[in-house]
Amino acid sequence: MGLALLVLFIAVIAGRLAGGRIAGLAHLPIKGLGILVGALAAQLAGTLLAGVAQPLYPLGLGLSAALTGWFAIRNRRLAGIPLAGLGLVLNALVVVLNGEMPVSEHAAARAGLMSRLDLAGDPRHETIGPDTRLGFLGQVIPVPIPVHREVDSVGDVLLAAGIGLLVFTGMVVQPPSPSTSRWDKVPDTGVVGADEMP
Repeated sequence: MGLALLVLFIAVIAGRLAGGRIAGLAHLPIKGLGILVGALAAQLAGTLLAGVAQPLYPLGLGLSAALTGWFAIRNRRLAGIPLAGLGLVLNALVVVLNGEMPVSEHAAARAGLMSRLDLAGDPRHETIGPDTRLGFLGQVIPVPIPVHREVDSVGDVLLAAGIGLLVFTGMVVQPPSPSTSRWDKVPDTGVVGADEMP
């Protein structure tokens, strides 16, 4: 989360320096927002219910990934969305294969988190071990942000990059203006007021 917020902040600053406006984000032609809401709801439900029944976490994340993939396909022409969608799908894949998100102790140590790393009672994370499947997709990237040290996955990095690219592009790319106005459609007869005659 810290990495995503940092990238988002940088994207907004870069967008402003490039002459863009935050208001430009309102003009992004995003399709299927209901699908995205459903994906977020599925992930939230899986996260909240992980302590009740552990299989609900990978189930919720898998459903969220499927919906996210559908959303990304519908918006594949928007810069950043396919990248962010791929990141979420990769995160879901490694969780579904392992039941939890694998975490590298080595990466946690490099990020300065070992003193706070306690996964024994965490139903959503586990330490990477010899039986971990696709461990390289787990949280193996140390991100020692001073105010929020964390360990991120490849999917987290792609998600943050996609969000940043979407925000920057939405700020600096102006929405297309109509090529013609209704006045351009009036035939030029050369006679003043001729277009108003019955």
